[in-house]
Amino acid sequence: MAKGKLYGSATNFRVQKVLIAAKLGKAEVELAGEHPPADKFPLGQVPAFDDGERQLFGSDAIAAFLGKLTVCPGVLQWLQWSESSLLPNVLGYVLPSVSAAALDGAVVAAYKAELYAQLALLDKYLVSRTYLAGERLSLADISVALNLLPAFQHVLDGAFRKANVNVTRWFQTVVNQPAAKEVLGEVKLAEKVAAFNQAEFNKVASKLAAAAPKDNKKKEEPKKKEEPKKKEAAPKEELDLADEAAAAEPKSKDPFADFPKSSFNLDAFKRSYSNEDTLTKAIPHFWENFDKEGWSIWYGEYKFPTELTLSFMSCNLISGMFQRLEKLKKSGFASVCLFGTDNNSTISGIWVWRGQELVFPLSDDWQVDYESYDWKKLNPDSEETKKMVQEYFMWEGDFGGKTFNQGKIFK
Repeated sequence: MAKGKLYGSATNFRVQKVLIAAKLGKAEVELAGEHPPADKFPLGQVPAFDDGERQLFGSDAIAAFLGKLTVCPGVLQWLQWSESSLLPNVLGYVLPSVSAAALDGAVVAAYKAELYAQLALLDKYLVSRTYLAGERLSLADISVALNLLPAFQHVLDGAFRKANVNVTRWFQTVVNQPAAKEVLGEVKLAEKVAAFNQAEFNKVASKLAAAAPKDNKKKEEPKKKEEPKKKEAAPKEELDLADEAAAAEPKSKDPFADFPKSSFNLDAFKRSYSNEDTLTKAIPHFWENFDKEGWSIWYGEYKFPTELTLSFMSCNLISGMFQRLEKLKKSGFASVCLFGTDNNSTISGIWVWRGQELVFPLSDDWQVDYESYDWKKLNPDSEETKKMVQEYFMWEGDFGGKTFNQGKIFK
């Protein structure tokens, strides 16, 4: 029987994931504090587990060990999707809603839209399935359900649950397992979508300010001569904590700051693409204004199609890349498509950006995904390129024999 110390808060959904797995594996776990010892866990990650022989961190790794749960490829794919694609949208929507942070409304709305899109596809997957991977409860179910726990508790209200009955049924099946109930108790689902509470947020901000270290040294200030009273300037707008954090970040140099000016106005093309007919307006606008000296067109194809499984997971792979390239939007545009069906698909797209070389090495923030793609620079004067641009921008055509499934636009 596994025994050991677990570090982390008992109310944290990641820690609860581990505690449920421990119940399933009949492991004896002692909650030993919220912060793991730095000498054994230098990264400071929680949850963290120590049994005297091994030190593990990360909820899925610890849960697999304590629960004696198999992590086969069918389970692993769900763990990776949940952590890299689902959870960021859960937290991006939930945290501002429960006053943990104050973010721009448009940003929160984007997280909400992406989360709802992911769960709508998951709902379809669960139409004829009780569990995610196989015919019985697995680590995939525990991990994904606990990552969704904050959303079901705070923002996935009755209207959402009525529209997504399969996801709701599956979630309730998981959290009502005996091991889960021992840890979570009765999970109360959201009656309405939680909303940002400015008064409560101000209280939290005040507590943080009061707890900050203060300089108690008294300084003598030179006496100032009285000056004629001036008209008081309007008080500056107070920054919320998110804005203060953003203001405190060092300003990084624009990767395109030293590039020569170009006559091609990308924003004007994007407006045309968004608001006018693609075939008769947007594509002609593109070719009439495209500056082939200052901009280039590229074809990118995902290198590992055999690793692609469910269509919605493949689309989340595209969305994740787009999110990590957010700061490229001012100088880039792309249409990336998924072709084929579940477990037999490919990803490729047409990209347009400033300059004549691969753009991703220009910024450390842009280098996460691009090496997973093969890149080919296209000749803007060739008829083949014009045909590909039209097909990918319109999501219509023969695509070299590939069957279009769905697409996403980076703009």
